[in-house]
Amino acid sequence: MDASLLVDDIEALVEDDPEGSRTADWAFADDEGIRLRLIGFLGDPRDFDVLAAGLADPQLRYTALEGLANQPDAGRVDAVARSLLDDADPTVRAKAARIVSFRARPGALEVLLPLAGDPVPHVRMVLGWELGGLRDRAAEPTLRALLADPDEQVRKFAARGLTRLNRK
Repeated sequence: MDASLLVDDIEALVEDDPEGSRTADWAFADDEGIRLRLIGFLGDPRDFDVLAAGLADPQLRYTALEGLANQPDAGRVDAVARSLLDDADPTVRAKAARIVSFRARPGALEVLLPLAGDPVPHVRMVLGWELGGLRDRAAEPTLRALLADPDEQVRKFAARGLTRLNRK
């Protein structure tokens, strides 16, 4: 089975028949990761708890978090993402940082700043970009510190983050 073709079919169905696509997604049982991804595309608030339950499985956590990012309840999504900023998986930490930054709820900057010391360069790189997107001048010292990071990509994204921060 070609998963990308299935995703294309489901996306088309979502646009044409949202309730029918939800039924199709729920019936898909061949691969739990694909099923969660498809359910996540829907952004249906009725599916929040199913996606949240997927967080319990380390193999599905990133996919479940990605699906939760499409959920309309900003407060619940933000709370889940904040709880994963210290996850063992760096891809989950990076995705959680993106969600917290995107939602930009009160206190976002303060919970993201500790990621500047993350041992994985990719997480620090994502942080550099996302801090700029918050448009909070209090992020500037951390972005400037990331400009001296030993990893070249972290430095580049910190510079881009500073550019974003300074946009009007």
